[in-house]
Amino acid sequence: MFSVLALSLLLQTQPAPIDCSDADHSAFNFWVGDWIVSPTGLEVDVATSRIGSVANGCAIEEAYHQTMNRQGQPLDYRGHSYSAFDAADGRWKQFYIDSNGVVTMFVGDAVDGAIVVVAGSGDNLQRMTVRPIEGGRVRQNGESSTDGGATWTATYDFTYRPATNE
Repeated sequence: MFSVLALSLLLQTQPAPIDCSDADHSAFNFWVGDWIVSPTGLEVDVATSRIGSVANGCAIEEAYHQTMNRQGQPLDYRGHSYSAFDAADGRWKQFYIDSNGVVTMFVGDAVDGAIVVVAGSGDNLQRMTVRPIEGGRVRQNGESSTDGGATWTATYDFTYRPATNE
């Protein structure tokens, strides 16, 4: 149990809360919503994604559930992420964990209305770009590099459409 003095000191040393409604913290808000996910250019629903604002608007939480693989076979893949703008270094961070036990930490920036984040080190990198597109949709694509980012190879390309338009 905390003593009254310890609790008082703890409360006195807490930093002032950040107002997360500014442009930097809000740059990823276009992704908040309930989505149906399809491979870009195809009319095949392969996943759903629920993305909500959490922590007083200071972070975005994603719950992703993919039910079909690229070959059209049933799949039960799940991913969960938290994304936030880190005011300490002015960069976006995303922590992602999936149902295969893979943990990925992305770091990046808001670039021309999109969020572009990179994970990995050395020669092996992953890049994810999430951007709003026409019709209230969002496009998310992934790329990988085996030469430290000199060249990139597409790994996935999804379009998110609002689930409310069904």
